Amino acid sequence: MVLSKKIVALISVGLLLLGIGIPSLWFSLHNPMKPLYVEVVNGTNTLIPTVVIEHGRTGLQEKITIVRLKPRESRVIALNHKPGLGFNVLANFADGSKTEICGGKSKDYWFFRETITKFGIYTTPIR
Repeated sequence: MVLSKKIVALISVGLLLLGIGIPSLWFSLHNPMKPLYVEVVNGTNTLIPTVVIEHGRTGLQEKITIVRLKPRESRVIALNHKPGLGFNVLANFADGSKTEICGGKSKDYWFFRETITKFGIYTTPIR
C-alpha cells in the first residue's frame, strides 16, 4: 500500500496537534490557575536581611520569606493568588526598622513590582 503525500501530511499535522494538545491539557489539569508574579526590588544601598510576603483567602494562607536581598538586586516570586485580592510585603532592615505595604490590589494585572526604598515600598503593576 502506497500512501500519498496528502495522507502523510494530514497524519503529520494530526500528530503534531496531539503532541501540543496533550501536554497542554495535562498542564491545565494539574495547574488550575496561573500564578501571580511579584518582583521584589531592593532600591536601597544596603542589604535587606528579610522580606516577608503574605497573602491568604478562604482555606489558604501563604507566607514567603526572601533572605539577604542585596542592594539593587531583584527577585521574582510566584504566588498562588488571584489578582485584586492584595498581599502584604514587609521589609526588615538590618538596623531593626521595618516598612510594610499592602500591594497588588489591581485586578487587571498578573505581575507587580514592589520597590523597597528607605522611604517605603512602592507597588507598580507591570502587566
